[in-house]
Amino acid sequence: MKISLENTKMLDEAKQSKGHFVLIEILIFAVVLVVDTILQGAAVFVPEMKFLFNNQEYIDVVNSFQAGEITQEQMSERVTEISGNLPDYLVILSLFLTVIATILCIVYCRFIEKRKLSSMGFRKNKFLLEYLVGALVGIGLFSLCVGICLVTGALRFDGVSKDINWLVLGMFFAGFLVQGMSEEVLCRGYFMVSMSRRIPVAAALIISSVMFAALHLANNGIAPLAFVNLVLFGVFAGVYILKRGNIWGACAMHSLWNFVQGNFYGISVSGMSKMETVLNMSSNSAKELLNGGDFGLEGGIAVTIVYTAAIVFMLFMKTNPAEVSIEKDV
Repeated sequence: MKISLENTKMLDEAKQSKGHFVLIEILIFAVVLVVDTILQGAAVFVPEMKFLFNNQEYIDVVNSFQAGEITQEQMSERVTEISGNLPDYLVILSLFLTVIATILCIVYCRFIEKRKLSSMGFRKNKFLLEYLVGALVGIGLFSLCVGICLVTGALRFDGVSKDINWLVLGMFFAGFLVQGMSEEVLCRGYFMVSMSRRIPVAAALIISSVMFAALHLANNGIAPLAFVNLVLFGVFAGVYILKRGNIWGACAMHSLWNFVQGNFYGISVSGMSKMETVLNMSSNSAKELLNGGDFGLEGGIAVTIVYTAAIVFMLFMKTNPAEVSIEKDV
């Protein structure tokens, strides 16, 4: 049985406007990314600098460097660590500011590429149901990874957090809803679909997944296995979108994966600092191959196993008949 992902309404609508060569598409993607980075950076620069300059650890590091006690390289490493442990309000602000990427992509696709929003996956048909199903998928997949790590001893449950700040937790939830959507719109709804106008969708899927993983190269604790897992995450999200014919489920899956990882289970999200959390988990340093170490579970083989299985499952799963027409040749 041959299963093709080519015939979806999303891709058909996108192909109504002529695409560019792959290198041009990548260059345009890079420009969009640079503009997004500049706008987000400008918005958080002042509060982050204020936090840094008033941080006693930062002051001590600078004084040590000026006294000749540490090298410039050592100072840079320490400053990077301090910058990676931002207070909750700055992390939440940065999550909400990812909406800039969503706006940029919509404006570019709608007014420059002349694409309909539905070609990006923003379809009206049962969008709320699709979103809720995607949320359950995200929670379920990450919980499965946690289960593997608990059974193998790679993680240890340390109990429920005391004095949980539910307001902060709610703000993180809302922030991750925005952040998960922004990355899906940027990497899949815009970039993957745009490239598929001139190259096979499978190639567009792989290239967009690699670019998605590359966006995390500056994260704390990034390693080769973490990069591979991020590529697998991108492939799964791309296949999910193509199978379902809309972007809603993938947005919810991405958002809830991140939220339950950081704010329910208390595990680092792709190298991010610890946040307000419901549960407390500690990693077994002797089993970093499974738990991913400082990067979080996304840097471990438990995620590799789960997402490899999820991709295979999605490839052979029934498609959404209302949105997707998949050719099957027996």
